[in-house]
Amino acid sequence: MIRTGYLRWEIEVDDRRSAVDPKARDVVFLARPSYRTVRVKNQGQLAAADKFANGEESYDTVLRLLNREASEVDVTIPDVGPRVFRYSESDRNETPRFWMVKLQREVNAFAHDVVRAAAEFPQLVISSPALRAGYARLVETEIFRVIEGRSKPSPTIETEPMQLEASAYGAGVPELVAAELVRDVVEAKEFDEFCRFDRVTVLSNGKYYRIPRQPHGMIEVWDEKTHRPEVRLCVVFQDAGMPPSDEVVMKYLLAKHTPDMLWQIGVKFSAPTGKFDGAPPRRWRTD
Repeated sequence: MIRTGYLRWEIEVDDRRSAVDPKARDVVFLARPSYRTVRVKNQGQLAAADKFANGEESYDTVLRLLNREASEVDVTIPDVGPRVFRYSESDRNETPRFWMVKLQREVNAFAHDVVRAAAEFPQLVISSPALRAGYARLVETEIFRVIEGRSKPSPTIETEPMQLEASAYGAGVPELVAAELVRDVVEAKEFDEFCRFDRVTVLSNGKYYRIPRQPHGMIEVWDEKTHRPEVRLCVVFQDAGMPPSDEVVMKYLLAKHTPDMLWQIGVKFSAPTGKFDGAPPRRWRTD
């Protein structure tokens, strides 16, 4: 199972002999939602708020909807695929590197298909191109885990909906939604650190990246072996009003999957101060 925003996907990969070419094989990619139906509460209120922000509705419409009892909207999530990749067995046996390049290309394309399908539900996926690129990388990783047998898809739940509470409204809502997105993206121990210390630390390419939940907060970089501070990176996104937890997610995805890009776009400042022991979250220092 892999998540893109609030949506959960079960990835299937089947390698079988082609029915039309006896010398070829077909790799069939399929993504199924973990829940066929997502029940979103108060969706009408959020839609009215978005229209008000875009100048399409009056604030009176928003207020009238806010005074109503909670409404529910059922959103049906379709499957993505199947996408078929046909290859020659001779390619896999005689030129495995060439075959792997083609397989990588098809996996990457299908991962973007999944994210593109998820993006059709804006109430379930935050509309950020950078974040969606990170989602595609996560889906791609999950596809290879399925191919290697390290992940098994579960059946789609057709009988009951997944409940999504979207009733909160006010100035703090974007940050609350973004904080829940952090839970979906990071690992359990990293989310524990996020909850208690307002930060996430991720290990990537021999370096620890400590990402604070602060507007335009600097990323502290520490060496994995020596635990010595190296530098602080300042990364500012185009959306100046982005909730701090959204910044955490985007910086986390960059640090974990494309750290070279993080170093390219980040402005370097002097190394952080304090101590870093590299231990699990319960022993990380707050100084």
